[in-house]
Amino acid sequence: MVMVKITHVIFDFDGVLIDSETQYSTANQNVLNTWGKEFTLDKKLAMMGTKKSEAMRTLIRMSDLEGKVTPEEYEKIYDVQLDKLLAEPPELPGADHLINHLFKNKIPMAICTGSDEWEFDLKTKKLYKKWLEKIPLRVLSGSDPEVKHGKPAPDPYLVTLQRMAPEVDPANVLVFEDSINGVKSALAAGMNCVMIPQWQFVNETGKKEIESLKPRLAELLDSLEQFKPERYGLPPF
Repeated sequence: MVMVKITHVIFDFDGVLIDSETQYSTANQNVLNTWGKEFTLDKKLAMMGTKKSEAMRTLIRMSDLEGKVTPEEYEKIYDVQLDKLLAEPPELPGADHLINHLFKNKIPMAICTGSDEWEFDLKTKKLYKKWLEKIPLRVLSGSDPEVKHGKPAPDPYLVTLQRMAPEVDPANVLVFEDSINGVKSALAAGMNCVMIPQWQFVNETGKKEIESLKPRLAELLDSLEQFKPERYGLPPF
């Protein structure tokens, strides 16, 4: 339980507000089929939350494809798959209700995602304009030049807070994350973090790591629908 009053909120996007992780897995498996490789949970967990360029390098290394395809070549093939799969990702339960509630109560919000600009636009061009009007600040660390290192480094969240409210103490910020890398990033930035894992993408190693992070989390939830804002000094629903 967080003892300080929360004044600002930052959301990760994929796996927190929208259910896009299934599409990412499908896209990667479709590409890896070219070399007869499997997109395993170990690979997914290592990539989740990181900058796109870093994720591509991690996947190529873990798939023993170094020297067979460059990260840039892989990304081009991958983007073709994403273009087919990511047009209308479904929103996750509780997301719309929470965003509307915080907006109505004038709680400053931001989005901090590992996506690049092309990918983020693809996911939001048909849906979610309603959210973007309420959350004008988005840090797309996959293509943002000020984000030198992606999650799990603290850079994405520190850059987000600097643009959002540089005078605010990170201890007064609440982050919503689904990935281990994202949680580590938020905690390294000195912020409070509610973790909402998508358990279908967590293997035994991941479960053990989440358990080790649990004492440092503000909360571990199964859904945004379980979130109680009054626990953090925020207006109740």
